[in-house]
Amino acid sequence: MRSDRVGARRQADVVICGGGLAGLTLARQLRLEVPAAAVLVLERTTRPLPDACHKVGESTIELGAHYLAHTLGLEAYLRREHILKNGLRFFGGDTAGTFGERPEIGPSEPPVIPAFQLDRGKLERDLRAMVEAEGVTLVEGAMVEAVALDEGSSGSAAPGAHTVTYRDAAGASHTVAARWVVDAMGRRRLLQKQLGLRRPASNPQSAAWFRVAERVVPADLVAPSVRAWHARDVGGSRWRSTSHLIGRGYWVWMIPLSTGFTSLGVVADAAAHPFASFNTPERARAFLRAHEPALAARLEDVAFADFRAMPDYSYLSERVLSAQRWASVGEAGFFVDPLYSLGGDFLGLGNTFVAALVADDLSGHLDPAKVDELNAFLYETSRDALRTTSGNSAIFAHARIFAAKLWWDFFHYWSFFAAYFFQQLWKLDLREHHAVRAIGHRYDALNVVAQRVLETWAELSPERLDGRRAFMPLPMFPSVLADQHLALTEPRTPEQTLAKMAGDVQTAEALVRELVVLALRDLGPALARRFGEVARLDTLGFVPSDPRVVADDLPRRARVEALPPIARDMERALGRTSSSVATSALLAAALDGARAASSADSAA
Repeated sequence: MRSDRVGARRQADVVICGGGLAGLTLARQLRLEVPAAAVLVLERTTRPLPDACHKVGESTIELGAHYLAHTLGLEAYLRREHILKNGLRFFGGDTAGTFGERPEIGPSEPPVIPAFQLDRGKLERDLRAMVEAEGVTLVEGAMVEAVALDEGSSGSAAPGAHTVTYRDAAGASHTVAARWVVDAMGRRRLLQKQLGLRRPASNPQSAAWFRVAERVVPADLVAPSVRAWHARDVGGSRWRSTSHLIGRGYWVWMIPLSTGFTSLGVVADAAAHPFASFNTPERARAFLRAHEPALAARLEDVAFADFRAMPDYSYLSERVLSAQRWASVGEAGFFVDPLYSLGGDFLGLGNTFVAALVADDLSGHLDPAKVDELNAFLYETSRDALRTTSGNSAIFAHARIFAAKLWWDFFHYWSFFAAYFFQQLWKLDLREHHAVRAIGHRYDALNVVAQRVLETWAELSPERLDGRRAFMPLPMFPSVLADQHLALTEPRTPEQTLAKMAGDVQTAEALVRELVVLALRDLGPALARRFGEVARLDTLGFVPSDPRVVADDLPRRARVEALPPIARDMERALGRTSSSVATSALLAAALDGARAASSADSAA
């Protein structure tokens, strides 16, 4: 170990500014993967840390959980000290009505791939002890004041020294030389601001969150006499989910924590619900009374242990990795949205890229082109994720449309983003990695169309499309979607992974076409043309003779046999809308509208 020279000569191979979750997990990863590196972590807060800590980011999904459990080797610890999660769960429908009658979307049994609900105070306290035991130098009470970057330190040239100035708990100033500087200080974003790299995100949403010192679960909101609702909770594991209560323009989260606390939060679109309507404890309670009365009643006599509110929380950055040997990880780089708990995913992916680049550098093989390639991947996937989690205000009001969105979003996530990490594709050479990004670009283009179709469908829907299914399993077994989830557990060579991704794009195209058919049949002939105008279906290359549309117009038995698997699966999960007009005729009207809109744009 080389950590002794950090204190003696005031220098380190990697100085990590910030000892929260991002900084501590990176420090552990560096000790595991680059054991020769001297690592120094500078953290403002000091121990003792409480078990329960008020930090957002308690919920993980597949990629982030895989990073913690397997990349960092923490699976046994997580299973022992935190809560094994039961997926993402959503309750839509009439938010003012009886909670037990609201449509439920979520897993019918615990997922095969584990994820976890994290009590951040406990985790970060334990990680501090772990990294110190592993040879990391951790300085607590250290307030980073400045970072001076050596602009000549890039590529294969002999690196100069960055310098980090910090003030210790006693007020004394110190300077440490660093080969690499990593900003992990969260929303302080020192390097991003210093270098002018912040990019705004077109996601005008705000949030407020709080914890209560007791367990609050969906079952509390449904009378015991509603036996059918409670009977769906096979094994009594529904409470382990991250539960989302969704309504027009907002959603509320419920996350159980291992310390017995429950994390709750309100997230709202600014156009539908001004930040001032829920930005204090009293206003948050009033918001819940107005929009989620069952939960408000459960919390009426329960004290908030803490409270925090944040307006306009999303932001991006085009550069978080640099061949000048600096990086921004976690929220110090960018933050998309909490809807699908993607924060831990991007934290794990960013840390993994940094560890790989530090290893290349210390072995004398740092390639600026590789740095740019991995940085571009982060930027493109974060921008795509922002598109996925934005513009959902109207969709939340329609549980069936939201369930259709989840089918697309989860397929997209499991087929590309999660598969990329599980199969370690960042290790590919530049040519092969370019091929991966090319597949990602195809997904990006499809995602733009899919989200536009879903948003248009929701905006034009004359009434809530709820009530056809009391429970919509996600993923449904068996189904194409469930197969994609299980495929993450199957090891593949890079060549096999690329081939599978290329084939999955074709299934993704079929899934987007199915979204169009579902929307047209629900909206009917009166709105088909308008749907085509707004959703711009001409960009899909859809024609009335498309095999998917022709199949829909066949007699029942022939129709079922002709449908692609993804269409059959979605119909089983979401139900089929009856229509007096053939699907081909609905599509023809929609395409007329799309062409008219394109002509008008061209004339303008």
